[in-house]
Amino acid sequence: MVQLEHVTKEFDDTNVVDDLNLDIKAGEFLTLLGPSGCGKTTTLRMIAGFEKPTSGKILLNGQQVDEMEPYKREVNTVFQSYSLFPHMNVFDNVAFGLKMKKVGKEEIKERVTKALKLVQLEEYGNRKPKQLSGGQQQRIAIARAIVNNPKVLLLDEPLGALDLKLRKQMQLELKHLQQTLNITFIYVTHDQEEALTMSDRIVVMNKGKIEQIGLPVDIYERPQTRFVADFIGQTNILEGSVTEIEGDMARMEFSGQTIDIPKTNEVTQGEEVYISVRPEKMKVSSTPFDSSINLKATFKEKIYVGSVTKIVVTMSNGKELTINEFPDKIEDFTETSDIYVNWSPNNSVVLKK
Repeated sequence: MVQLEHVTKEFDDTNVVDDLNLDIKAGEFLTLLGPSGCGKTTTLRMIAGFEKPTSGKILLNGQQVDEMEPYKREVNTVFQSYSLFPHMNVFDNVAFGLKMKKVGKEEIKERVTKALKLVQLEEYGNRKPKQLSGGQQQRIAIARAIVNNPKVLLLDEPLGALDLKLRKQMQLELKHLQQTLNITFIYVTHDQEEALTMSDRIVVMNKGKIEQIGLPVDIYERPQTRFVADFIGQTNILEGSVTEIEGDMARMEFSGQTIDIPKTNEVTQGEEVYISVRPEKMKVSSTPFDSSINLKATFKEKIYVGSVTKIVVTMSNGKELTINEFPDKIEDFTETSDIYVNWSPNNSVVLKK
């Protein structure tokens, strides 16, 4: 549905988006994820037509659109600031685009009613935006966008202004709405959990480039770079070296331990690498584990965060590791007591330096 071919955008001699190539399928929920300044919003604005690429091509449904005016593209955008007209009621806000296109009154009524029903606000047509909650205003902004039957809906951090509980609720509502409409959603966020919850595929961006594209489970469980491993959720990074390779297994040496790990990325013998292990994959004990992995460390602190307790330990080289345990499974460690850390080799991800 959307293709970006070698798209670059320069601001003040800096490539904010750098030679981007991306194919977005019809009917998929694709998220552009990355830190502030990584180029995700600029990419969205170029698809919408609010920015022109310095070089490269943008195609929508096979048609090149990078020189086309925004209003001529079959896309609509929902912004973080909902930009509703305060003097108009909800019905007229949603109908505004159709009136500009001189659509007939009966068709406007039918399409607006349908759009309001989709966002579960069909009884709010006569209210003004100021009489609505933040979540309701956000849904009106979405209704105003989908009433035009766009082929692609662009969403630029639309949940950013909502409180945490409402944001989580709206994530699921948006995902269900996208599945009902079966139109392409391109969503921009810096919230990793939001991306994992909603997306069919995630594009992780960093400094104007794509670090990795994949299913949410692949991005989380099998990151390809240290940046992705660090940025998506929390991880522990260990440094080691490859001592031997045999088939799909790599023998690693780190912190005095030697373990065999599935070769998740292409590495060579003698190469210095990173090993990424998620906190929830690790276990801790005051007694040694009967396992090939048995890292000795010193207990530093535990932090209760509700569903889990985070245990922070310090290794002999001064590096800290975080382990997530269920509160009812934690031993009563005292500060500076010896502690042993263990995990399954299959839960290790090897990352190239």
